[in-house]
Order: sequence, then structure tokens, then C-alpha cells
Amino acid sequence: MADMDFTDLITVFYLWRAEKRHRCQRPWVHEILQEREQFGEYHHLNQELRLDDGRFQQYFRLSRTQFEDLLSRVGRRIGLRDTNYRRCIPAAERLSICLRSA
Repeated sequence: MADMDFTDLITVFYLWRAEKRHRCQRPWVHEILQEREQFGEYHHLNQELRLDDGRFQQYFRLSRTQFEDLLSRVGRRIGLRDTNYRRCIPAAERLSICLRSA
């Protein structure tokens, strides 16, 4: 009976330690980046710019058709895959960031 109690105690200790380690891990994606689609500049600004061709061209220095053509040409090369841990940045967002920073 004493051996059984000691074994139970060791099992509980290891389970407690495993749970404690799991709680202390840092998140893979920061909270701010998780809310990117709700509060991010690209998701709000791009929707407004797509409604007005002049403002779109002034912001990106390309017309919408040129942007879509360029995206169709380079989209496969700059696009990444989503993983179980995080969603990737879409190719259109990557292209717009590249054009804007250049």
C-alpha cells in the first residue's frame, strides 16, 4: 500500500510539472499579430483603395489591373503556406508591403 501511494505521488508530481511547463511557454504568435485582420493597416486601407482607382494608383504607383497582373506573376514565388501554428501573410499583402516600402 505504501508503494502504491509513493507511485501515485510521483505520477501526480510529473503531471503537475508537465502542466506547469506548458503554461509558461510563450505564444507562437503575439496577440497583436493575431488581431491583424481586424485592426491592421493593410486590411482596412486596401479595401478603401480598391474602391477608388486614382487613390489606389497614387498609393501603389500601379493601377489595379497592373497590381493584379504582377500578383498573378509573382504570387506563387512570394506566397507561403499556413501551418498548424500560424497563418502566413498572403501574397497580395506581401506584394503591397514590398511596393509600398520601395
